[in-house]
Amino acid sequence: GYRLAGAGPAVPAEARTISIRLFGNHTRERGLEVRLRQAIEDEFRRRATLRVVPDPEGDLFLAGDIRSFAGVPVAFSATDEAVQYQGVIRVAIRLVERESGRTIQENKALQETQDFGAVSGVVISSSPHFQRGTIDERDVSNLTNVQLGEVGRRAALHGLLDQLARDVYQQMMEGF
Repeated sequence: GYRLAGAGPAVPAEARTISIRLFGNHTRERGLEVRLRQAIEDEFRRRATLRVVPDPEGDLFLAGDIRSFAGVPVAFSATDEAVQYQGVIRVAIRLVERESGRTIQENKALQETQDFGAVSGVVISSSPHFQRGTIDERDVSNLTNVQLGEVGRRAALHGLLDQLARDVYQQMMEGF
């Protein structure tokens, strides 16, 4: 049946606050753990009945590791040039009751993916992902494929962190 957000069967009824710990970062992407924590905190503030507080003050804490982040080529031109990539991020997360040390929820392999173009011919400038960025549609033709690929990778990473934050919230607080 229906239930209130943040009142999933695994979350202790007496829990009122949550701390989001800085995740371990096992990637070459500097600062990724800080951006992920910020995205998760923002998601909890928007949706949760639990108040986000600094660590170690929370009744519950969320911890985890960023296992990997990569841009994998998924489409190629006739000359074998990568024209489309898929950004893939993998994390392990766990929600713990601070007082008892009991793990409430855990996912050792949460993964998100998002595609992005790497050459001007495959960038869809009318897509919501492109329009969230800072590049104007007219500038796309002036960028090299390397520059365009990097812009796409950064935009995809931003989108992946938002997706990941939503999924972390849903899995940890709503049980799905």
